[in-house]
Amino acid sequence: MPTPFFADLVRELCQEGGTGPLTPNGAVPGHRRFAGTVPPGTSFHYAVAGIAHPDEWEVGLGQIDGGGRLVRQSVSASSNGGSPVDFAVGLKTLALTVGAGWFASSDTAAATASASLAALGIAVAGKQPLSTGHDPASTGAEGDTLTVRRGAGWVNIPLTALAYRDAGGTVVAGAALGGTPGSAAAPSLSFAADPNTGLFNPEADTIGFAAGGAERARLTATGLGIGGTAAHAMHLRGATPTTCIEATTTTGTAIGAKGPRLLFQSNSNTIGNGGEIVFAATGDTDVERWAAISGHILTNTASGAFGDLILATKAAATDTVLSPRLVIQASGVVRPGTDNAQNLAAASYRWNNSYFGASPTVTSDAREKSWQGAADARELRAASRIAAELGFYQWNDAIAEKGAGAARRHFGVRAQTVWAIMADEGLIDAIGADGRPGTTPYAFLCWDEWTDAAGGEGGDRFGIRPDQLALFLIAAQEQRLAALEMAA
Repeated sequence: MPTPFFADLVRELCQEGGTGPLTPNGAVPGHRRFAGTVPPGTSFHYAVAGIAHPDEWEVGLGQIDGGGRLVRQSVSASSNGGSPVDFAVGLKTLALTVGAGWFASSDTAAATASASLAALGIAVAGKQPLSTGHDPASTGAEGDTLTVRRGAGWVNIPLTALAYRDAGGTVVAGAALGGTPGSAAAPSLSFAADPNTGLFNPEADTIGFAAGGAERARLTATGLGIGGTAAHAMHLRGATPTTCIEATTTTGTAIGAKGPRLLFQSNSNTIGNGGEIVFAATGDTDVERWAAISGHILTNTASGAFGDLILATKAAATDTVLSPRLVIQASGVVRPGTDNAQNLAAASYRWNNSYFGASPTVTSDAREKSWQGAADARELRAASRIAAELGFYQWNDAIAEKGAGAARRHFGVRAQTVWAIMADEGLIDAIGADGRPGTTPYAFLCWDEWTDAAGGEGGDRFGIRPDQLALFLIAAQEQRLAALEMAA
């Protein structure tokens, strides 16, 4: 059965009588009228109480009709033994009220709800308390569990299956972490205050390192590449210098003991294998390397190792091995890589000066010479003429740098003059009109020509070997002295 309409504080006065409809004619002070409060045709509980005739009363179920009158549908109780009352004309009140049955039903429903609530309280008391009732905790523990909804039910997940912060402040992951690949601009593993710096996965079996939204390094199965993908175990690539080794302390003076250090260590005790720095052009393989600095272990024992340092280059593009060019021996000797096969400097790249604690030793072993005997008459005449040309001079470069008054004076010969005298005696070819000399068998006469591979410009230069020329002049002097002695 539908619940009757209810609204509080609805009460009006009435003067009509009889058993039919009653017309309200004004609200009791502090109350509302039926019109505008109770929808017409809607049933509600009413109560009629006589004022002029207090012994007349009636309660029941009725409604307001279209004319605004109270139509009594059924009587629940009355002063007429439960039958409709034939009210006398006179003042009475008409009120919207609540029936006794409604109170009884409400009491029953309330009792039922109370019992259900009590049962629910008992059930809840045996369950997990409300989350707001827990003691606060800033960290997790290994034995903790987390209750979550799964389908229509609930399950407990061990905290160790998730990532949590332990008592030491470390975030512990109970399993392998799996994230999206990310990108250099948005790494999958980054920092809250720096989201474009971190790690990402640009492709399979690869870890990318991003800083400022750009890839700075990449680790692959091949190796670590900085500035590009690695083709080797460690690969540095960049338009500017790619490697800087800087000391963080100034203490220590022993070589190899303190300061910046780059260590190349042999993976065995094999003599000769001392590590290597290899230089190669882009695209070259190890076989096509063009230069290297390597170590050559002479002794490797429990008490220590020592050996030589070797600088090697490729002599030609077709070579498959490097040739040693300079060797610094463990004893301190600095020597060429091959005996008597390399020059020190070149005609267009000369050393400015040299300092020695003793005179250089020049090979003069008779076993290595094919002896041709003393100088002949023409050679001795040429030597005498050359001696007459000895004089002082200043280098033009020194004059340009220091001025004629400060440039030092040297003593010697002019190579072209020596060459002309030897040619005049018929010993060698004369210098041609183009300034180029002909062939000569005399080692103390030198002429070198070069082309600058970098600038494309070339040049040439005359020179002498002073030690040999001096001995040549001494021979002429000795012949002159011998002639004077014989004449005396």
